[in-house]
Amino acid sequence: MSSHSAITYTPRLCDNETITNKLIYQIRQQQVSASHMDRLQARCRSELHELRQELNSLLNELRNQLASDEAEQASPQQKQSAA
Repeated sequence: MSSHSAITYTPRLCDNETITNKLIYQIRQQQVSASHMDRLQARCRSELHELRQELNSLLNELRNQLASDEAEQASPQQKQSAA
């Protein structure tokens, strides 16, 4: 597997349960202005996009690793059948 992962850590709203719970409470209590909700929605959309990109990168890394493993396993079998 690659020694460099596709994931780069960035602080997200969901990374801190306290902040998430505080935001949920403030929203339920209607303590968040419309402009703040708009910024929050944009941030969540951006974070979701980043998470999807990271997931796609991880899935590609996994597919590449599986293909490499399958190629390595097939190579000895091809040599044995040729002999």
